[in-house]
Amino acid sequence: MPRVRFGAVIALALAAAFVAWLIVGMRGHSSTPLSKSSTNGIQAIAGTGPEAMTTEGLKSFAAAVGHPVYWVGPRPGMTYELTQTSNGRVYVRYLPAGVKVGVGEPYLTVVTYPFAHAFAALTAVVKREGGVIKLGQGGIAIVDKAYPKSVHLAFPGSDYQIEVFDPSPPLARAIVVSGQVAPIR
Repeated sequence: MPRVRFGAVIALALAAAFVAWLIVGMRGHSSTPLSKSSTNGIQAIAGTGPEAMTTEGLKSFAAAVGHPVYWVGPRPGMTYELTQTSNGRVYVRYLPAGVKVGVGEPYLTVVTYPFAHAFAALTAVVKREGGVIKLGQGGIAIVDKAYPKSVHLAFPGSDYQIEVFDPSPPLARAIVVSGQVAPIR
């Protein structure tokens, strides 16, 4: 059996996640309540969203979920769209004024993925493929070569990987390099 490149596997998983995200966005708001359960020590929440949130709403959600939820900070004039999948992924999408929540068009999105040993896993990818972007607090990032609209990052000691997606690959990279990616507080 031919050896499959780890990067190709990540690209396929990201493509599947993006398609699933679009499908979730098309079906509208879910009425599933937020409820905590534990899976391998990582908090998982029942699926919810997409729903429009204020900055304060995002802060309340992040405090209630019990783990870091990342974003790129407040952006004037934007609507924050929050979606959480049943496997614990949290999507914060930035919608320009007038764009309805749940629309299937791509916009700046920051995804927090539960991922045991995320930093070690991303370090292994960087060692194989190169292209490391060094971040503050010891973090690292890498542009997805198969899908350059996405940049993946992780920080030491964290069980969460972060993805920054933007329809413009240079903007996705610039956002990550600028240090704007941070937990919602």
